[in-house]
Amino acid sequence: MSVLLLLPVLAGMAALVVTGAVRRSPPSREHAVAAARAHARLGSAAAVVLGGAAALWVGTARLEGATGAGDLGVTALLVPIAFGVVHTAVLGVAELTWPRPEGAVRRARLARRGLLDPVPRWLVRTAAVAAVAAVVTLAGGALLAGPDGRSLVLEGPSYSATASPFAGPVYGRPTALGLLLLAALTIGALWVVANRPAVVTADDRIEAALRRASAHRVLRGAVAVTLVVAGGLLAVSGLTARSAAMGVAETAEANGLPVVTAATVLPWAGGALGLAGLAALLAAAVVLCVRAPGVPADAPAVPA
Repeated sequence: MSVLLLLPVLAGMAALVVTGAVRRSPPSREHAVAAARAHARLGSAAAVVLGGAAALWVGTARLEGATGAGDLGVTALLVPIAFGVVHTAVLGVAELTWPRPEGAVRRARLARRGLLDPVPRWLVRTAAVAAVAAVVTLAGGALLAGPDGRSLVLEGPSYSATASPFAGPVYGRPTALGLLLLAALTIGALWVVANRPAVVTADDRIEAALRRASAHRVLRGAVAVTLVVAGGLLAVSGLTARSAAMGVAETAEANGLPVVTAATVLPWAGGALGLAGLAALLAAAVVLCVRAPGVPADAPAVPA
């Protein structure tokens, strides 16, 4: 599994997060809203910078000690995971340090918020699809991988073929641990977003938009990383399955034996998995292109 498969995606991820971090809106006349928006911009920028630094550090550190193709493949998976973990953690810290209300608070609206209430519905559904794709990919890879944990082995009475890399335990174990850590941090950050103090403003739409934007930024990065990792594993494993099946077919033809069913079905299945993986990578880019909800403009000032 080549590191070059995921590094361009990571570079695009960082660029897209920077450009779409906070939707530009007219400046607010309310001091509390202006301070909150400035804090959100700073936190988002810090998350991207520190996440990119963590990804670069993991990539360079592991490449220096790489001893084989397996290490390169694991590095390619851990690079985006490192970005996602640090990116989410920094956003969580930014939410914990959200500007507190200052001065006399003349009114307060009590609202009970669930963990996912501020998150756009489409992003919640995309997160569920990404999580299922990651679980199915890792579980299927663990069940089908060969004894070495990184290859697909096809064996029968008259044929045998081995191809790699494949999403076995060698790649699946560190990936699963990294994604579990990312999920835990994401849940924690979303809880902080849902429960942090409200911005003191005369327009409840602004407070709701600020909270939705925070939740969007947290879940957007986590979903994109999950799609990148699951998509990379699916694409590479699909190509490996196709290669192994074609090897079986070539061996059978060379020996004058009938082509087994696996050799005719797996190339198509492997190609479909490869396309599904590429679709997941494309979906990750689309998710990152969707900007966080914008803050509505202030209501027009009433003349004295």
